[in-house]
Amino acid sequence: MLGYVTGVYDILRIKDLQKLDMIIQKNIEKGNKYFAIALYDEELCEALGISEPLKSIEDRIKIVEQLSGVDFAFKISSLDKEIIQDSAQEALKTYEEKQKIKKEKNKQYDIVYAPGTYDLFHAGHLENLLEASQKSKRLIVGVKADELVYEHKGRKPMMTAEERMEILRHFKFVDNVYQYFTRDPHTAASWIKAKYNKDVDAIFLGSDLKEDFKNIKDIPLVFTERDEKNMVNKSTSGYIKKLKLRTLNEDTKYKGNIKKSPVEKEKFTENNNQIENLNER
Repeated sequence: MLGYVTGVYDILRIKDLQKLDMIIQKNIEKGNKYFAIALYDEELCEALGISEPLKSIEDRIKIVEQLSGVDFAFKISSLDKEIIQDSAQEALKTYEEKQKIKKEKNKQYDIVYAPGTYDLFHAGHLENLLEASQKSKRLIVGVKADELVYEHKGRKPMMTAEERMEILRHFKFVDNVYQYFTRDPHTAASWIKAKYNKDVDAIFLGSDLKEDFKNIKDIPLVFTERDEKNMVNKSTSGYIKKLKLRTLNEDTKYKGNIKKSPVEKEKFTENNNQIENLNER
């Protein structure tokens, strides 16, 4: 009746999502009605010698619950199978109760467009996209090209546009994804009209971009609130700083000949590769 997979699911990567696709399909083949993700909490990560996740357990749950084929997610503090099974059943009860009272909201818009970089996908991205999705029948997501990210932010993204697009395609609320090479919203509006033979009803942007698009008057712009305090911890730049600091600390320990477990060594290598990838770009 219920299948699940365990893991950290901090930074979403294509290879992890492709593996998840396989597991979900096999879960369906077995005839299971539900599929869940059991996420390691911070204490379990520490116990296993895994670096502390960049995202909180609450944010990781919010994000993976929106992946296609995933019904719900829950946290675990132990790898004991019986404990995980009990936690899964409790989470299932909560999920089923929510489904009973869930009501379909009236959609304010037909087609909505939400452009962005969406690098190291995080809770801030999710909040913006969910708000757009809840108010529209179709959500089109625009992913900023690598060269445009560099032009706009002075750095290249941690993940390529192709990687970011593929990750976004895995979310159940996304209808279409395309790459854009100019920030001009008129170009996006023309592309959408050519594809759907209908004008875009609104373009959703974070409130931090109000100044950038203050001169756009002929296309409806909806700015979703981005709290400045939260953006320090829930933003791509914030996560990059955390990742660099973590790798620097682990590099110091590693060079100091402190014994590390195989899991720690693997995590150190993975973090270092990500930073090297960022620096190369």
